[in-house]
Amino acid sequence: MPTYEALPRFTGDLDRLTPEQRRRFRQTVAAFVDDLRTGRFRAGLRVKRVQRGVGIYELTWSMGTGPAGWL
Repeated sequence: MPTYEALPRFTGDLDRLTPEQRRRFRQTVAAFVDDLRTGRFRAGLRVKRVQRGVGIYELTWSMGTGPAGWL
């Protein structure tokens, strides 16, 4: 099971999301967790391995227009 640490900046950003943005974010996190289990990340997720971090990944998120922030 993946673990995470929520930093204050993340928490503040999350609090400022609209309900629809928060829903989409939760869907994306669920897809990320599913992909972690399979070991293959779908193209719509912006996932990369953290340099010098064994088994540590990051998912970047943008609420801008276009494909960023969408699965």
